[in-house]
Amino acid sequence: MIKALLNNWQAKLGSIILATLFYINLQNSKILVREVNIKIEYPKLTGGLIIAKGSDTTFPVKVEGVRDYVNFYTPSLKAYISPADLHPGENIVNIVRFGGTTPGLRISKIPGKEKVKILVESNVSRTLIIEPKLAGDPPKDYIKSSHFVSPTSLVVVGNPSEFDKVGRIVSLPSISLKDKTKTFTQKFKVPDLPAGLRYRDNVKEVSVTVNIVADSSTPGESIVLGVPVKCQNLDKNLEAEFSEQEVSVKLQSRTPLRSIQIIKGLNASVVCSHKYDPKTKKILPDGKPVVAKVRLEKAPSLKSVEIQGVFPDRISILYRVRPDIGSGGTGSEDGGDGNSDPGSEEPLPEPEEE
Repeated sequence: MIKALLNNWQAKLGSIILATLFYINLQNSKILVREVNIKIEYPKLTGGLIIAKGSDTTFPVKVEGVRDYVNFYTPSLKAYISPADLHPGENIVNIVRFGGTTPGLRISKIPGKEKVKILVESNVSRTLIIEPKLAGDPPKDYIKSSHFVSPTSLVVVGNPSEFDKVGRIVSLPSISLKDKTKTFTQKFKVPDLPAGLRYRDNVKEVSVTVNIVADSSTPGESIVLGVPVKCQNLDKNLEAEFSEQEVSVKLQSRTPLRSIQIIKGLNASVVCSHKYDPKTKKILPDGKPVVAKVRLEKAPSLKSVEIQGVFPDRISILYRVRPDIGSGGTGSEDGGDGNSDPGSEEPLPEPEEE
């Protein structure tokens, strides 16, 4: 028996060695090692902080395991960071754990690429009221009928600790009315902000339009310019932008009236009927511009004045959600009635993660 086994033993030993090598190679062919980029799962932040654009979105890792496991589980792998490591500004942080893995799959960091860059910014805002300064008076026989500021306020977004450096009112340089005999517009660059703050909507300048009219007292047919248009029944959570902020009125006066009497005695308005739904956080019926008819009312002191026309008689209204409305859509985090102080700080609605 032993003699039979030892017969031609060199060939038999070679066969065993070859079979062993073949088996080892077969097993190794099922193991796959890959370097891939997996998605970083951002944590939920509090205190009005959000992950800003420019942050790393993927993290490079080495994945090792059975080929079928690697191919199946790799697309669902995620890298997690700790919210405790994130503060306003630029953060270079470690990945604390991996998700979406399974036993038999090994995930390891690539040497030299252990950290990620995460940018954090504050999502808290403050609304600053713009206050123009008008100095002096127009020449004799001319008066200032009204003035308009566009935009009427500026929304500052950023680190709340920096808000005290900007106050609550934006004071513009003085505008002289001396020698002004017609309507004019003056533009100003918005003030620079401290580091950590920025203007929402990327506003660059503010314009102030001042309406100057002749102080006429001649009876008969005339046209009054610069009658401001007001918004009636505006939802407290919305703001309305008009295509025309003022209208002209053609009238017939049987008695002498000074221009200032006419301007103060005329009231132009439109009905602002759109509403804000705090549940859906949408404008109802929709956010598209609408055309509204201008209504004109006159005071009892203008009883003898006949209104012959309003130009334009219709204006376009674009509704927007007030920028200081919190994520609850009520104007405050604690569920207030929406009549918040325009200079108060409120967290803006957080953008959806991609």
